Amino acid sequence: MNSIVKAYHLESQLELNKTRKWFEKYELLKREHTFLLYRINDDSYVYIKDYGSIVFFNCKEGFIYLLIQYLLGKETKINKLPSEEFQIKLNDFIEVDFGNIEVKEINYDVVHVIMLNLAQSVALMNYVNKTSELHDKTLVYSKQLERTGNFKLSKIQMRKFIGKTMNLKNSIAEDLFVFDSPDVAWNSKDLSDLDYKLKNELDILKRHQGIQNSLNVIKENLDLFKDILQHKYSSLLEWIIIILILFEVIQVIVEKVI
Repeated sequence: MNSIVKAYHLESQLELNKTRKWFEKYELLKREHTFLLYRINDDSYVYIKDYGSIVFFNCKEGFIYLLIQYLLGKETKINKLPSEEFQIKLNDFIEVDFGNIEVKEINYDVVHVIMLNLAQSVALMNYVNKTSELHDKTLVYSKQLERTGNFKLSKIQMRKFIGKTMNLKNSIAEDLFVFDSPDVAWNSKDLSDLDYKLKNELDILKRHQGIQNSLNVIKENLDLFKDILQHKYSSLLEWIIIILILFEVIQVIVEKVI
């Protein structure tokens, strides 16, 4: 019988202490300050990563729905969340391809390696979406600049854009600065092979690099917009000074004539 693993990103940080209360009746297999791994029954598991990813191995739809609603604290359409789904099959070799993962055996170390990689993948999916939103917004102003030689962007809006870009870069650096592998992957050739093939199939490193490149492009655009705005306000200030000086000169001339 094949197993199903589903991963979701809840688009927000998770409080692991709050999560542990919900899992009091389940067996805690592994825990660190960044993740929890629970056994729900003999062949189903749940993996929670603090940066907002949650992975279900052979869990029922009702269980998945209830846990996600609890963690988010509100009614949420699960199909709108960034997600990944794979079938797990037993075989004499290890292979990862087109939504299928083939392994020699299923134990909680194998499950841990699979879940960690899928947790990273859906987190990247979330960051790709946020980066695309920022890029689309800056593209609007780039097109305005191309068409009219100007753009409708205030200093406050500019600061907000810069703040969003900086916060996104910081979040990625904090959450995914190293694409870690479980310690067990270093102690087992099969687990190491599985970890490598998952990262390769999910394009984790390439997608991470793509996000960084996109954020760099966004930052370059914002730096250009900032320079243009600065020049615009500097020019305005220069004209104000010129007008004031001109006004004083006229006033002096009028006083002398009178």
